Amino acid sequence: MANDNKQKRSFSPLTAVGILFAMTLCLLGSAMVYVAFPASVPLLRLLFNPSEKSMGNSLLSFRVEATPFQPVYTQIPEDSEPPLPTPTPLPAPTQTPAPEKNNPSPADPDLTNIPASTYLSGVYGSPQLYTLDCEAQAAVDFARFFDVNIDELEFIDRMPKSDDPEEGFVGDINGPMGQLPPSDYGVHAKPVAELLRDYGIQAKAVRGWDMDQIRAEIASGNPVIVWIVNLPFDIDTEEYTAPNGNTSKVARFEHTWIVTGYNMNTFTVIDSVWTYNVKVSNFKERWEALGNQAIVYRGE
Repeated sequence: MANDNKQKRSFSPLTAVGILFAMTLCLLGSAMVYVAFPASVPLLRLLFNPSEKSMGNSLLSFRVEATPFQPVYTQIPEDSEPPLPTPTPLPAPTQTPAPEKNNPSPADPDLTNIPASTYLSGVYGSPQLYTLDCEAQAAVDFARFFDVNIDELEFIDRMPKSDDPEEGFVGDINGPMGQLPPSDYGVHAKPVAELLRDYGIQAKAVRGWDMDQIRAEIASGNPVIVWIVNLPFDIDTEEYTAPNGNTSKVARFEHTWIVTGYNMNTFTVIDSVWTYNVKVSNFKERWEALGNQAIVYRGE
């Protein structure tokens, strides 16, 4: 009876752990279970990964699978670098490149050989300083393209004042938008072109041009300032007779764009700090509203 008690007491917890460990080794050796271990622990990689270099052969070999919390360890050579992405080749441009900036002759550009599309570079817009200074702001940006820097405040101060937009600026330059002369309005192309010439810019005010003439001007390498009814406002025009007896067509929300490019469907315009495309039909009706006025770079 005493011997039986001794045998029962000799079956300790340490014996149970040993038996469990032996069974685990058997299962691992027969590849009946998969064990995942953290890839960041070198000791475990040394013990269980046969591909690791060590002082001897690995103790055990078994498959390692990823768990939802730990990816399978992948050994990366220390001197390797991640592959660089292969750049996608860009398609060859189809548009006609803009010609280099030059001084045009006084003659109008050739209308018989206009490229299908042209886009000028180097024309930059600037923010308006007042609610109604779009003409002065466009004139300053236009002059900068031809390497003439003009202070806009000085340009505004030198602009003649008049009740006739064909002779000078009508109203308060910081007045509300959308009014008609003699209220706060703005100025048409002629006085702006005359003032630009005082700064040495070969500016010419034109009226009654068509869109092919605008395209030909752009294709010759020169931007164009156009007088339009601003988006998105409705076109509302009327004939205005100034106190000096001169009659001209005026429009609510009179505005200016600098045209810098075109294709078959759109014109590219600079409007203060924004550059965007306008459909040909929209451009046409808003430009025609004020008599197809424009300023072009041309000697007189």
